[in-house]
Amino acid sequence: MTDRISKRVNAADYGFLPDNPGKANCDALTRAIKSAEYIFADKAGIYDISGTVRIPSDTHLEFGEGVILRRVSAEAGNLEGNLFINEGAYEGRYNENISIKGAHIIVNGVESAGASPDSKNVIAGLRGHIAFLYIRNLLLEDIEITDLMEKDYAIQISDFENAEVCRVRLEGLKDGIHFGPGRGFAVRDGVFRTYDDAIALNCADYSVSNPNFGSISDGIIENCTELAGYKTEAFFIRILVGTARRWQKGMRVYHSDAILTEKGMYRVVMKPDNTPYVSVTCPDFEKGWRELDGIMWVKTHLGYDPGEIPLTAGCKNIVCRNITIEPERRRGVYIYTSFDEYLRSYYRGSEIPVVENISFDNVKLLSPVEHFIAVNTKVSNLTIINSTVDETDILFEKNGQF
Repeated sequence: MTDRISKRVNAADYGFLPDNPGKANCDALTRAIKSAEYIFADKAGIYDISGTVRIPSDTHLEFGEGVILRRVSAEAGNLEGNLFINEGAYEGRYNENISIKGAHIIVNGVESAGASPDSKNVIAGLRGHIAFLYIRNLLLEDIEITDLMEKDYAIQISDFENAEVCRVRLEGLKDGIHFGPGRGFAVRDGVFRTYDDAIALNCADYSVSNPNFGSISDGIIENCTELAGYKTEAFFIRILVGTARRWQKGMRVYHSDAILTEKGMYRVVMKPDNTPYVSVTCPDFEKGWRELDGIMWVKTHLGYDPGEIPLTAGCKNIVCRNITIEPERRRGVYIYTSFDEYLRSYYRGSEIPVVENISFDNVKLLSPVEHFIAVNTKVSNLTIINSTVDETDILFEKNGQF
């Protein structure tokens, strides 16, 4: 797209208008993006939008005050996907220098279709309404979503370098901001009221919840408030770490297992019911899905050299400051490896993933929280200072897999 103009253009000039049908607005915004690097929409109103808007490098979208994006169902025969996604996500190709400002989104009951062998515009594990996979230099600013459903996250960012999310209000039944592997992030000035995690730092996760596997490092979470409203067993911050395994003929695998071969990494996508499967045929396909030995596999880490894919995914160098947690919780922050029917993120004998240099400065708990932090994995340099965390504790749970 080297012929795109660098000046600001009004999306209305390309047909992006209130009261237009959803597909018309999706197509219009896509035309504007293909034509220019800087696109704004400033006419107040509700803009129905269906389908997925793919964003190339060097794109900056700005939505003015009173501009509301309302998701509507895609036309018959088209799978629902993410609302916004970088175009390189489908190919394992990094995009750079993208910003979205002022996006006020009404989910309107629309969620992404489940990824499957028939999916063409849905990536396994990428479930954010605003989703970026393989991204450098990302800025999301003044984002509001308050009607999240049970399935899709508000914002999802994975395989990133330098991602910043500022001034957000995210509410509903799923994660507010969900990070996969990457380094260098900031979440600033956020307000959350979510039934699931407000912020997830998931180095390892279910095969249908994270597109890739790997470590997260060098992040700041500051000036954030979690509002009361939902009674939930989720967490303000979840840090989920784990390990992958190398493929061996005859090995047992379970739903969500991450398996590394000479051709790359593959995830098991079966029913989450603790059923073991014996893998006899090594996954070696280049892209997509394949059933082998009655096991459904999906290829992950597109664009990676197999030698670059880690076997251990940990988390380090995270600063959390000026945090207010209003709701009652059993655990405020959970740092752990999972071992259940949805995900066995660690296997005995593997290198233990490490969580290190995690600090909390000026945290206020406004309601009873039984355990401010709960841990069941290896942690070093965990710091709490200048915080009002009376009548709570740090719980160190036994990990039966170590």
